[in-house]
Amino acid sequence: MTRRIKVMHFVSGLGNDGVTQVIKNYTSRLNRHYDIDNIIVYQHHVDRAKLAELERIGNRLYEIPYKSDHPFANLRDTYKLIKKEKPDIVHAHMSLLSFYPLSIAWLLRVKARIAHAHIAQDNVNPHLAKIFKRLNLIFANHYIACGQAAGEYLFNGHDFDIMYNAIDQDKYKFDLEKRKGLRKKLGISDETIVFGTLGRLTKQKNQGFLIDVFNRYWKVNEDSKLIIVGVGELKDKLTQKIKANNQEDNVIIVSGTNDPESYYCAFDYFMLPSLYEGLPVSAVESQASGVNMILSDNIDKEVRYNNNVVFVPINHGVDPWISAVNKLKPSYREKPSKDNKYNIEKQYSKIYRLYLDFIKD
Repeated sequence: MTRRIKVMHFVSGLGNDGVTQVIKNYTSRLNRHYDIDNIIVYQHHVDRAKLAELERIGNRLYEIPYKSDHPFANLRDTYKLIKKEKPDIVHAHMSLLSFYPLSIAWLLRVKARIAHAHIAQDNVNPHLAKIFKRLNLIFANHYIACGQAAGEYLFNGHDFDIMYNAIDQDKYKFDLEKRKGLRKKLGISDETIVFGTLGRLTKQKNQGFLIDVFNRYWKVNEDSKLIIVGVGELKDKLTQKIKANNQEDNVIIVSGTNDPESYYCAFDYFMLPSLYEGLPVSAVESQASGVNMILSDNIDKEVRYNNNVVFVPINHGVDPWISAVNKLKPSYREKPSKDNKYNIEKQYSKIYRLYLDFIKD
């Protein structure tokens, strides 16, 4: 009989972000189907509703000081927690900064120490990034990535396993009633062309560029709207840009949602003009609804599992994005097959077997 295993996950923040969603999708099934104890250690950007949801599905949670504000307190509390809980596995979901908890796990001789790459690029100084990558390789003894590009970026030629950003695809399938209901709530007609995006309002996600794309499109078709769903430090700056373009009636900023599936159904085009990414969960989720997708070519091409997904450069201005919009029919909805690598029902057992392999004698 397989013994109970204990996994301690380290993240920076908990909220409506992709990393939190991946952890939720996997642990909800691991906790239900296997003899496993999942512990999540977080620092900041806490969404209390998400916290309650993670506890409801069987996880235990601890908060520690934010490493950027209190680095020594962060390491001290990490040490205390790992020493107290004695996990079989420390799984760090902090990409370049995973070495923070992994160094303590190494010191306390945790058997399996996983560095997980969730991004394929970063805006960190290249010299610092090189040091951080080296520290991850020193303190981890197993490497996992969300996709090929992220693994190649973080692990410098070392072998790694892939843990796909898999989702419950039934949850995100197209629902006409959800589409009509959300559009009615927002005062948008059935005929209006709706562009949308979900993600933190940060420089990385590049929503300001999307406002430029929409502004160009709107000049040709005024029966159109842009919905930006997310929270973040650039909200005021984006709001100012919307006002400068006199688009307050046509560009809507929604401060986060616990119902992303309704937005995917309401959109005619899902757009993600990111400056850098790994394998964005929102792009996986939105495809399950069949919506047209226009993505930055900085995003890992592995994310595509539907045909109506187009990758476009962001360094050639808005014209290529307008061309991509014109090539995709707004009324078209792909009917995705569930037989793909982003179906959580096909993936969670693989991660459990990987965990067992990491701790076997």
